[in-house]
Amino acid sequence: MEYALLLEYDGTNFAGSQYQPNVRTVQGTLEDSIIKFASLNKRTKFASRTDSGVHAFGQVVKIDINKEVNSFELQSALNHFLDKDISIKSACTVDSFFNPRSDAISRLYTYSIQHGQARSPQQSRFTWQMNYCLDVQSMKEAIETLPYDSIDWSPFAGKVPENYSTIRQLQSIKIIGNEKNIQVFVQASGFLPHQVRRMVGAIKHVGTHKISVNEFENLINGPSGSVHFTAPAKGLNLTKIQYDMPLFQ
Repeated sequence: MEYALLLEYDGTNFAGSQYQPNVRTVQGTLEDSIIKFASLNKRTKFASRTDSGVHAFGQVVKIDINKEVNSFELQSALNHFLDKDISIKSACTVDSFFNPRSDAISRLYTYSIQHGQARSPQQSRFTWQMNYCLDVQSMKEAIETLPYDSIDWSPFAGKVPENYSTIRQLQSIKIIGNEKNIQVFVQASGFLPHQVRRMVGAIKHVGTHKISVNEFENLINGPSGSVHFTAPAKGLNLTKIQYDMPLFQ
């Protein structure tokens, strides 16, 4: 039987979502919990890859197991075996043609920043904290310059494989914030490695007046990998994967 899972995790103690030998990953931890309950017919498939330290509220995973159970039983069984920093929020059956990655029409990431205040220990795992104030209005002006066409986003990308397409389409970006808290919401058809963190890093540099709005606008025209302002992983959260039809009730 094949199922889709809606996964939430605190990425602090994971070396990313994708399986790697000899380190703790989301995929490895999930698969370890599955085989305590059923046999895996094939490896799990994730809708979006997250880096080490990046969190998820709405990661989608497809699993194929040798057991037929209802969605609630599957959710309960897997959560029983999973560690406390990862949880199945929902589950549903899917057909063999469903691909959580290629069938997704958009991915929404949220980046959280605290500024102009003393650090908060309770939020330190999930926000980029700074005791100085950012110019939020300039940051909002900067994101208005970003293009919504399908273009080459490689200036904002980390290392990408050879012959890997770097064309992506930004669907929306907005900043909601005040003198203490900022959230940057970025939605696109897909993202390149480190793209969102480099975008936020560049936006933050506008907020500290290290670069101007015009300089920010020109970053997209630079060579591949030329934007080196990378925000910390801990502030980033994979919030939602969208499909043509809702998966989960």
